[in-house]
Amino acid sequence: MFGILVGTFLVFVITSLINLYLYSNFRIVTRIIGIFGGVFILYLALKMFLSRKDDDRLLIKNDKLFIMAVILNFINAKTIIFGLTIATFYLELGFDPDYIILFSFLMAILCFIAVVVWGLFGQVFKEVLNKYKVYYNIIMALLLAYSAVMIIIESIK
Repeated sequence: MFGILVGTFLVFVITSLINLYLYSNFRIVTRIIGIFGGVFILYLALKMFLSRKDDDRLLIKNDKLFIMAVILNFINAKTIIFGLTIATFYLELGFDPDYIILFSFLMAILCFIAVVVWGLFGQVFKEVLNKYKVYYNIIMALLLAYSAVMIIIESIK
């Protein structure tokens, strides 16, 4: 979990710095990144909506693989697109670019808390979620789709 926190922070710092450069020099690119990020989230929503069976996932059994958790964030498209998307909106809202490291740290902490809560929620409600998996996936997909549409709308403005 700590590896996820550190990896997410590093990805957010890098994507924020890239976005800062793009925002300053190529404003249209930040809008395109926001649109593509929203489309990718729509894809994830569709994938979740269509998911009807248990997925076999690769789980890392050894909890001492800190470096692996950090590296996985650099190849995780969702983390990179999320980092690019939130950095775009950070700049769009007019926040001071000097605080990009603090912003990245806060976002990484929020993502870490979300992962921990998600894991705890999954453990506590595992039986209920398995029983109502289809309804759960539909609701989550709709919430993802709503978020994606809002990102796309804000990117177009």
